[in-house]
Amino acid sequence: MQSTFVAHFRARVETFGDTRAYTYLREAGRELVEDVATYRELDRDARALAEWLTHRTESDRPVLLLYPPGPEFLRAFLGCLYAGVIAVPAPVPTDARSMARVAGMLDDADVRLVLTTTELGASVAAWLSARNGSDTVAVAATDAESLGDPYAWVMPGITGETIAFLQYTSGSTSTPKGVAVSHRNLVHNQAAISAAVGTGPADVVVGWLPHFHDMGLIGMLLQPMYAGASLVYMSPITFLKRPVLLLEAIDHYRGHVTMGPNFGYDLLARRVTDAQLAELDLTSLRVALTGAEPIRPRTLDAVIERLAPAGFSSDAFFAAYGMAEVTLMATAARPGRPPVYLDVDSAALERNRLVAGPGTRLVGCGAAVTGLDLRIVDPVSLRTLPDGHIGEIWIGGSSVAQGYWNRLDDTRDRFEARTEGAGPYLRTGDLGALLDGELFITGRLGDLIIVNGRNLYPQDIEEAVRDAHRAVADAPGVVLSIDTADQERLLVVQGVRIEQLGELPIAELSARIRSQVARGFGLPAPNVVLVEHRAVHRTTSGKVQRNSMRSAFLGNVVDGVLHEEIEPSVQRVRAGVLVAH
Repeated sequence: MQSTFVAHFRARVETFGDTRAYTYLREAGRELVEDVATYRELDRDARALAEWLTHRTESDRPVLLLYPPGPEFLRAFLGCLYAGVIAVPAPVPTDARSMARVAGMLDDADVRLVLTTTELGASVAAWLSARNGSDTVAVAATDAESLGDPYAWVMPGITGETIAFLQYTSGSTSTPKGVAVSHRNLVHNQAAISAAVGTGPADVVVGWLPHFHDMGLIGMLLQPMYAGASLVYMSPITFLKRPVLLLEAIDHYRGHVTMGPNFGYDLLARRVTDAQLAELDLTSLRVALTGAEPIRPRTLDAVIERLAPAGFSSDAFFAAYGMAEVTLMATAARPGRPPVYLDVDSAALERNRLVAGPGTRLVGCGAAVTGLDLRIVDPVSLRTLPDGHIGEIWIGGSSVAQGYWNRLDDTRDRFEARTEGAGPYLRTGDLGALLDGELFITGRLGDLIIVNGRNLYPQDIEEAVRDAHRAVADAPGVVLSIDTADQERLLVVQGVRIEQLGELPIAELSARIRSQVARGFGLPAPNVVLVEHRAVHRTTSGKVQRNSMRSAFLGNVVDGVLHEEIEPSVQRVRAGVLVAH
């Protein structure tokens, strides 16, 4: 195993040269046009950009990459790695929330150089100038620059401990932080992914994920390079507009591996028609990896049933668990077997135990990948728990990143945990349990709702809300706990697809949701805020942002409100927060 990703990929270039390629499917009207780059071409372009970067004084600090989907980002990212420059992948800001997020990344990483395209360069420069009131951050369009001579490039003095890039967390639970991923972390996790998935030189990976998300960057873009495989990929917008295009690409290019979060598979189950399926052959697909957000059994079942006529096998689904702090993948199912389901008793679940019985269905996420040590730990006593007991998931090993960029206290708290003298471990903040070697995720430590001594998981209630009506069946929503003067009160902020309401009054939908939660969980009817489905805050991977929605509710700045039923005690909390502000 090479010590750096650059050395590993250059060895792949020597072996495969022009016989492996990255094919980007670019939209041209209703058609998709191929933009092909071989390994050799990617290596040449990376050396040219790296040589150019060595003459930029701003590159002694992390460099922000603001690119639309496509090969220009990949060239810039590789160029940074080849130059020994810390890359910071970022989404192109399009609204106030995304602008605030990218601005936070700029400040946190102390960026002085932004790389982008000619198409975006002027608008990015104008935004930065308006924000800073000065030109402290330079902007360079790499598709217009006269880059360096690739033959003048010299391998920089990078080692396994050199920071390769900063992966900013999606912010589903807190302020985004820059996870510092070293070359050793990256190579170790790539090796673990390759071993778990079975990716190899004969494979074709097909994907659509955003390049600034860890699964998109490490799983989709970099894993084929590590494995010596080819990649066919498209813009997330292309996929979201017409999900069938992913399946058509798998068919046409005889794809073996694809990946995505739960909501992507949900789109396939809902929006692919019988006529489209009749034209598809998905028998080449060996692995359909699912992760990055809670994996829902009903989604897996729906996809298996919907795509089976086209040759999709239940054995293709491959559940995994991970996060940016562990580079990407921490656990993985075994390839070639159907999803592992576990029906657990709800009352036992509330007591932090996994006991077989009717109530809640969980999806197994497999065992720890090669080279990682996973433990379930009591978050209070910091003692390792036995099988079947729910606790915080702790992870140790070479895939665990170096910490958060310029955040020593946060790094110490999250990355340097010890249990019974063993460590250091990463404290993931996720809750789960091991049973017969299989990891089952139950929720987030910070999201746990305690009502009358009962431990309730918001995603279980959110799932039940979706059964209230077709207008909320596939719309995002969050369940929150509001601390009032006398007790905890539940709040449901639920997105609604208005076109699916039909003749049902919005107040009746609210009543159905209140009844559904009260009956299903033996709780008082919750407070309900119904909003347009796009108004629920989500991360780039589709996770709902409960903390962000709580802040919006308490600040009375929830967008797209259609209807609300709020108890006086909760109204007083909201009013009190408003007065305090």
